[in-house]
Amino acid sequence: MSSLHTVQILLGSRCYYVPREPLVAQSGFFQALFRSGMKESSGEVVTLHGLSPEGFEAVLQHITGGPIQESSTAHAAQYVIRTITSQDFLDTESCPLEESLDYGFQDMSQGPLQALVEAASYLQVQGLLSLLQSSLSPDTCLDLLEASQLHGQWDLVHAALNYMATHYHLMLRRTDFQESPETLKDSVLQERFQGSPALLVLSQQSDDCWVLLQHQDGSGGWHCLPGDVPQSMLRVHGYGAATLNNYLFVAGGCRENGQEISAVHSYNPRTGCWSQESSMNQKRYNFRLLAVCEALYAVGGQSLRNMECYLPAQDTWTPVSPLPETLVEFSACESHGKIYVVGGYTPKGRNMSVLRYCPLADEWSVFDICPLHVRKQQMVSLEETLFLVGGCVRNEQSRQSEDFLSVRSYNTITRSWSCLKENTSKSGLSVSCALHNDGIYILSRDMNYSTVGRHRVFLKYCVFTDVCEYVRGAPSEGSNMQLCSMYLPHTI
Repeated sequence: MSSLHTVQILLGSRCYYVPREPLVAQSGFFQALFRSGMKESSGEVVTLHGLSPEGFEAVLQHITGGPIQESSTAHAAQYVIRTITSQDFLDTESCPLEESLDYGFQDMSQGPLQALVEAASYLQVQGLLSLLQSSLSPDTCLDLLEASQLHGQWDLVHAALNYMATHYHLMLRRTDFQESPETLKDSVLQERFQGSPALLVLSQQSDDCWVLLQHQDGSGGWHCLPGDVPQSMLRVHGYGAATLNNYLFVAGGCRENGQEISAVHSYNPRTGCWSQESSMNQKRYNFRLLAVCEALYAVGGQSLRNMECYLPAQDTWTPVSPLPETLVEFSACESHGKIYVVGGYTPKGRNMSVLRYCPLADEWSVFDICPLHVRKQQMVSLEETLFLVGGCVRNEQSRQSEDFLSVRSYNTITRSWSCLKENTSKSGLSVSCALHNDGIYILSRDMNYSTVGRHRVFLKYCVFTDVCEYVRGAPSEGSNMQLCSMYLPHTI
């Protein structure tokens, strides 16, 4: 029978004697029971149904922080539960507080986790449910998601989805996640893109300092994001950069001493951390890194034809069909799952072809012919339209190259070209651009004689209104800049 200080609980063939005070303090179920005036609250035995002993005992350990001690009787197995006191920790030097309260959530299989969530939900132990949220790991998140959905713990459901979205590429490499329903994987990927769209720039501030800056729309300033850029990325130019699944990938490049590199790093905006990924098979610089259909493609490079593909789920690079010819000073972008390459030079001369690569067929083809020769331009795409920004365009009448800033478009369906904007006072070389929200943001430089090459300008070309406007707050310092657009969590 229960007493003033102890509650007797029956569960199946087991009988538990539990300290009343922590039970009432942490369990909404027992709070309501002992304040309801029901017979159990006046000293009678409390009988529970439908819970597994494993789940119930794990909940009791959380509530009391104490061990379960068995003492058998003729009628049932009896379990005495006592609350850990400060003296217990003084008497147990080899077992500090953090270890004493670790109940092994990380090591639980699906069955015990289901039982634990079931018991915590039934007994309304919010402290334990909150602890489960903070104890998520790659090994437990899927099981906890299933258990929390079954028992209607929607905060825990969202926490599990958020955890998998935060560590999306890590989850992609797990067999249990790969075997999950497509609807779940789609939900996790959608969760990864929740947040605020942000325009970022990766900038080398000095030889030993790279930063990732976020543009502040209201003030026009730049905010430095958390995360130390890896030392192996320092003093590198000619690198490739692309965003895939809301990760920023930076690959390859060339050091000051002329050494080409194959290293690859990624930035996760949901954790604010850089990670080293598998290196490319080929050292390369002055190449194009593109995200296409859940994969990255490293296209060409200085004196290179070859191309390779990176799959995050496998964390490996695989050679694919090379470019038809070696290209330099070209540009490329993705549109509707295919890669388009424009401009540059082949060993035979100017490249006037629009090349297209189809990943499904692993084939290159000549898609069209350019009316003008362009080199060193940047490219972005919106649906079926390719936008060529900047570069050096050859004027066939004067047979001279013009390097002022221009925006040209190419429609891959109608195969038609348009010159959208030209600005002869802005340089088309050393341009960085990114598609963000409703426009193409462009970093360029003035070509005025008094400030040539020194004054950086920040522009936005609105793709729907065909208007080019100045944007406040161009980065005043830095080099090797790369603009990109990502989704940042609302807490940043």
